[in-house]
Amino acid sequence: MTDAYVAGGKAAREQFALWRSQPQFVYLDSAASCQVPETVLQAYLDYYQHGHANAHRGSYPLAQQATAQLEQARQELANWIGAQANEVAFTAGATHSLNMLAQGLQLDWQAGDEIVLSRAEHHSNFLPWLRLAEKHGLTIRWLDLDPCTGNLAADWQDVVTERCKLVAVTLASNVTGQVLPVAEIAKRARAQGALTIVDAAQAVGSLTLDVVALGCDALTFSAHKMYGVTGCGVLYLTTQLQAQLEPWLVGGGMVTEVTEASSQWVSGVQQFEAGTPNTAAIIACAAAARWLNEQREAGLSCYLQRLTHNLREQLSQRQWLQLVPPQSDSTSLPLISFFSSEVHAFDLASYLAEHSIAVRAGSHCAQPLLQFWQHTAVVRVSLAAYNTAADCERLCAVLDEAYQLFTEAE
Repeated sequence: MTDAYVAGGKAAREQFALWRSQPQFVYLDSAASCQVPETVLQAYLDYYQHGHANAHRGSYPLAQQATAQLEQARQELANWIGAQANEVAFTAGATHSLNMLAQGLQLDWQAGDEIVLSRAEHHSNFLPWLRLAEKHGLTIRWLDLDPCTGNLAADWQDVVTERCKLVAVTLASNVTGQVLPVAEIAKRARAQGALTIVDAAQAVGSLTLDVVALGCDALTFSAHKMYGVTGCGVLYLTTQLQAQLEPWLVGGGMVTEVTEASSQWVSGVQQFEAGTPNTAAIIACAAAARWLNEQREAGLSCYLQRLTHNLREQLSQRQWLQLVPPQSDSTSLPLISFFSSEVHAFDLASYLAEHSIAVRAGSHCAQPLLQFWQHTAVVRVSLAAYNTAADCERLCAVLDEAYQLFTEAE
């Protein structure tokens, strides 16, 4: 670990304008959206100041420049996840990508065919498949979790049977941070002749992605989860899957010929990119990937692992708090969820907010998972490059104040 991160993330924090205006603000909600470093914002702004035109739409120099920048970003992001440029499409975000897959997959669905999901899924990787199951009379089966660790239950392979046509699974839970063994899941699915789709939105800011090593057919994430701006999603699709996917959105830019009676799509990933692309957000996403690589080379991953471990130890010492799951290991993200039987999660989050500490409370768009643990709401704390040990100490101190205040009021 380099000195920059031994210092506790302060060097990274200096790259974010937010803390120059609000130096005491503690932001612990990066699992929802990361703050954006100035180098990424500058890439976004430079496009609008010096290069704004419709990519793939004009022959004049400015449009050609926009096209070149977009395609350079496509190549960079493909390299970043171990893919080829012709396997990467741009969407508005992971939710957009997953709906596009659910609506566009041209499989020979038969009533009783199975879609396998994990209990850890975000609603974005559950609701599209639920709708598809209702439409075709499909059965959704669940990969259960160990209630103590959040890992997959030991018998998970038994759920992926010959009736399974699709496995859609998160790479890491947005509630527990637990990383799932996606490569093993994809291998099992492939042996049964099923496709594997991976929601990497929660993992992308913390884990190095390698689509070849994962062995998946599709993978998606959102830029705002990896220090980019909102409005950009990256969708990896194998060429084999592209042949099985009908464009969900149709319009300009994804056709070669349109008559009064018919249309012909362009070949390749651009057929899944109808409409004017969000070129600025795409360029910023590539800049965020470069920035994140630099931080990881400077020791970010080890730093966050240690910071999270220490915070987890601090929180576990408070008997009035219970962590979800009760146990954790090194295969988890810098994310901790907890609840109290004495103080409601929303009360804790509100009190923290009054003291300039941002956390998230609720079901985190993962109600089936909260129901599995028989909770309605938990508090989630998520760490990122700009967080420090002082942030964690302040969080614990204010939590103690909240507990004393609310329990005395009773």
